[in-house]
Amino acid sequence: MKKALFPLLFFVVFSGFALNQKATDYLKAALVATQKKEYKKSIAYCDLALNSNSTYIAAYFHRGYNKFMLKDYNGAIIDFNVCIDLNSDYLDAYLYRALCNQKKGNNIAATRDYNLARQINSVETLAFITGNMFRSRFKTNNN
Repeated sequence: MKKALFPLLFFVVFSGFALNQKATDYLKAALVATQKKEYKKSIAYCDLALNSNSTYIAAYFHRGYNKFMLKDYNGAIIDFNVCIDLNSDYLDAYLYRALCNQKKGNNIAATRDYNLARQINSVETLAFITGNMFRSRFKTNNN
């Protein structure tokens, strides 16, 4: 009985490792696509990563970031929600969800997310808000 279980256990462990490795490879490809500003392609790679590992939080975050870059704020918020569901202390998910809500004009939700982020790390939250303030002011003054 023990001899019969060992190959099955080995297969289960190895196949899980192979799926995680595959998901990691897809996410690496997504990161490269994002660097090239190929956001739709990056989203497709994130989808493949999530098909391999449905709890891969980095793939959800990165897919949400790419949706944000495409101004699909509702889609991005959905992905950031999943990140927060998987890890309630995921600072970047709160920050980008807040930014999406801010872009949509939903200032109450944005403020709530910034306050939740501040509870996790106040210095990083302040840096994020300040950086986005300067970036938006620079874009406004140069357009």
